[in-house]
Amino acid sequence: MIRLSYVILALLILVSCGANKEETEKPVSPRIRKQTSIASPTQNQNFVRGNSIQVSIQSSDDFNIDSVQVSIEDQTNTYYDSSFDVIIPSQRVGSWRLLAKVFDGENSETHYRTIIILPENEPTAYTVDVKNTYPHDKDDYTQGLLIRNGSLYESTGRRGASSFKKKNITSGETEKVVNLAADLFGEGLALYKDEFYQLTWEAGVGFVYNDEMEQIRTFNYQVEGWGLSTLGDELVLTDETEKLYFIEPESFTVKREIQAYDNLGKVDSINELEVIDGLIYANVYQEDYIVVIDPETGEVLQKIDCSGLLSDAERQAADVLNGIAYDASNGRIYITGKWWPKLFEVTFQPKTI
Repeated sequence: MIRLSYVILALLILVSCGANKEETEKPVSPRIRKQTSIASPTQNQNFVRGNSIQVSIQSSDDFNIDSVQVSIEDQTNTYYDSSFDVIIPSQRVGSWRLLAKVFDGENSETHYRTIIILPENEPTAYTVDVKNTYPHDKDDYTQGLLIRNGSLYESTGRRGASSFKKKNITSGETEKVVNLAADLFGEGLALYKDEFYQLTWEAGVGFVYNDEMEQIRTFNYQVEGWGLSTLGDELVLTDETEKLYFIEPESFTVKREIQAYDNLGKVDSINELEVIDGLIYANVYQEDYIVVIDPETGEVLQKIDCSGLLSDAERQAADVLNGIAYDASNGRIYITGKWWPKLFEVTFQPKTI
C-alpha cells in the first residue's frame, strides 16, 4: 500500500508539472499595441465637398514622427508634420476610406478611417405636373419600365406572377407577355442595343431578350437585383443600398460604382431607374419622391415630390411609387407604381413656395 501511494503521488506530480509546462508554452499574441493613433478625423466624420480634411496624429514619446503618408481614393500624398490639412481629391461624394501610414525612420504604423463626403448644396425641390392619365393594370407589381418605338415595356415582380410585358401606352392593354419561372421575382428592365435586360431580385440571374421578346441568353451578378437602366455604353444597376453599379453589358461585369448622397447623408433603397438627358432618375423604395443623381459624382441634384397622384381610395389597393419611363423621341416622361391603376404622363417643375 505504501509503495502504491508513492507511485500515485509521483504520477500526480508528473501530471501537475506537465500541466504547468503546457500553460507556460501557450503562444503569445504577436499583436503589439501601436504607439500612434489618429486624433482626427473621427470615424465616419462628415465633411462638405470643397473643404479640406484636418488630419492629426498622436504618438508616444518613443515614436518620433518624421512623415505621414495619406491615401484617399487613388491619391497619395506625404506630409512632414503630425497635423496637417488634406484636400479632398475629387468631386465624388459618399463614404471614403482614409489610410494614414505613420513613419519613424524605418518603422511605420498604419491606421484607417472612414470619412463621409457630402455635397455642399441641398437638392433642388421639384414637383410633378400631370399632362395625361392612362389605364394601368392594377395587378402588375411594377419593377421596371421603359419605352421603345412607342410601346411600353414592363417588368413585374412577385414570385409566381413575375413577367416581362409589352403594352399599349394609351389603352394599357398587354400585347405580349413572357412569364418567369414561379420561383423568380422579376426586377429592373433596361434596353441596350435593341436587347432587353431583365433582373431578378435574389436569384442572382438575369435574362436577355431580343426585340421579339425571345430569351437569347442569361447573365449572373453577385448583388440583389433592383433597378436597371442604360447610360451610354453602360448599364446602371441598383441593389437596395445607396450604391449604383456601372456594368459592361456583354460580360455584365462592374466597371465602377458611385454612392447616392445629398447634403444630409446617403440616400439608400435606390430602386427603379431611368436616364434622362444624361442624369439618373431614381425611385426610392417606400417613398413618394424621385431623386435625380449625377452619374459621375453621386450627388443628388433634385428631389421630385410625386405625392398625391392617386386618390385615397386608389391608394388603399395600391403599393408604392415605382416606375419611370422616358420616350426620347418626343421627350415624354411616364411614371406609375406597384399595383397602381394608372400610368401618368408628367413633366417635372421647380417647386414654388
